[in-house]
Amino acid sequence: MEFEIYLPCEPKWICDSLNVLFIILAIVGCLAFVRIVYLEYKKINRVRRVKSRRRENAEKTVDD
Repeated sequence: MEFEIYLPCEPKWICDSLNVLFIILAIVGCLAFVRIVYLEYKKINRVRRVKSRRRENAEKTVDD
């Protein structure tokens, strides 16, 4: 699938370098998005673990 960028580029190498730049920026953006999602996933699981531990500790102190 070829994307067309309507820029007035006289030398072809300018358009090619801009295409490479846009591809690199898109890849970096996707990697940053995946990193943010992964860190949020870890944070959510950490909160769940801490809450479940607190509930277990609260139940143990009530039982004693």
